[in-house]
Amino acid sequence: MPDERRNFTRVPFHIYVEIQYLGQVITGQVVDLSLKGFFVQSEQKIALGEELDVKLRMPSTNPPLEFRLRAETIRATTEGIGLKIIGADVQAFTHLRNIVAMQSNDPDRVLDELLPKE
Repeated sequence: MPDERRNFTRVPFHIYVEIQYLGQVITGQVVDLSLKGFFVQSEQKIALGEELDVKLRMPSTNPPLEFRLRAETIRATTEGIGLKIIGADVQAFTHLRNIVAMQSNDPDRVLDELLPKE
């Protein structure tokens, strides 16, 4: 895809999400994610450019996995919301990295994406 702008591996993965927006909680389901962003399937809308507190939840794991990060809305469609990750603590980023690497056909590439480009 010549006009593809993504530099990070994007993988299909379904995880619940809760987004804090204007004093309310918007719920949805992540349908794909990368180390830099994700797409949330939701009927609720969020304005572009909004910085949000996001909680990702995997209740089916034992113990249930939950982590938080900051994201900005960069895309809105009738199907949902595209979010760019703008902040995550080490633990949240580690969970994200592990999920993307495990779901990828090329886990080594995912790890290489973390290295500075020459």
